Amino acid sequence: MKKLIQLVVLLLVTAQLQSQERRIETESVTLDNLFTFIVDHFEEDGNPQNVTFLLKTHKGDFSEEDKFILKQTFKLLSKRLTEDDYISIATYNHYSGIALSKTPATQLKKMLYAIEHPKESIEAFAKDGIEFAYKYANINFEEDYDNKVIMIRLPERKSTANNLVNPVAATTATTKQKGNGTAIVLSALALLPEIIQVIKN
Repeated sequence: MKKLIQLVVLLLVTAQLQSQERRIETESVTLDNLFTFIVDHFEEDGNPQNVTFLLKTHKGDFSEEDKFILKQTFKLLSKRLTEDDYISIATYNHYSGIALSKTPATQLKKMLYAIEHPKESIEAFAKDGIEFAYKYANINFEEDYDNKVIMIRLPERKSTANNLVNPVAATTATTKQKGNGTAIVLSALALLPEIIQVIKN
């Protein structure tokens, strides 16, 4: 009888621990596909979001091209999410840490500052940025939210202002037509007004 009671207690404790297990989703995307990823995965009036973006860093700050894509993407994200959603920005690789602690998704200026000055925004540097980001996400876990860590893989390239890439390019494809040269087909035509508005701002 005593063993039976112990077994029941053990099962109850195990069930409770499993119910309290924190589920953090992981996504990985290249910078060139980031804008399209946000369009596909973050809808207006969707589930509440608590997202930690984990950016790969190289020596120095992000290139002007990378900053442009990141800023346009976060502008779109801030329009699609609400003040009840949360965004954090962490870094890994060359330097690691939290560039932006948990912030309402509508506070765009804070997000853009972290993109413009990632290294200066980190208060305490970590040895392993990926492990540190997951510990941070676990500590800042929100019940009844979609808790995610999204790894953004940035290419290593020289900082230059001459090669800005329009994020709309990630949603376009080229097709050849007889006698008409190359025609550009927008696969995200329905989103074009929203994209233009983001770029204007």
